[in-house]
This record gives sequence, structure tokens and C-alpha cells, in this order.
Amino acid sequence: MSDPADFAPSPTDDPEHLSSLKALVQRVMADGKISREEAQQLRTALFADGQLTPDELDVVRKAMRELLGDNPLEFDWD
Repeated sequence: MSDPADFAPSPTDDPEHLSSLKALVQRVMADGKISREEAQQLRTALFADGQLTPDELDVVRKAMRELLGDNPLEFDWD
């Protein structure tokens, strides 16, 4: 018999996590630029559970498209 925990959704598939991730992307990319610190914040959120899911990638991609349209993201590494 299967353990019910085997069917529990991954924390990364949790709607609250995905909503928080979208808010983070919107905050760090609001000015069209991303700093080293902001990039690290995104990496930390994306890999908090040791994996990167298709749902997380989709949230990031859609949020970036909403904010930037066809404009490129600028990197502010200074």
C-alpha cells in the first residue's frame, strides 16, 4: 500500500509558493534591471528545496514577459 505522503504536492507546486515567487520576480525586476543581490535572491527562492520545477520556471518566464515585454533584462553588476 502506498504512503499518502507519496502523493503530497511538492512545496514548489504550492500556489502560495508560486505566488510569492511571482511577487519576488516583480519586485526585483520592477526597474528592468537585476543586480547581483537580486539575482541571488531569485536563486535562493528557486532552489530552496533543492530543485527547480517547470511551474517555477513558468512563473518566472511569465512575470518577466509581463514586466519587460520584448525588452531585454539589464544586468546591474557594478
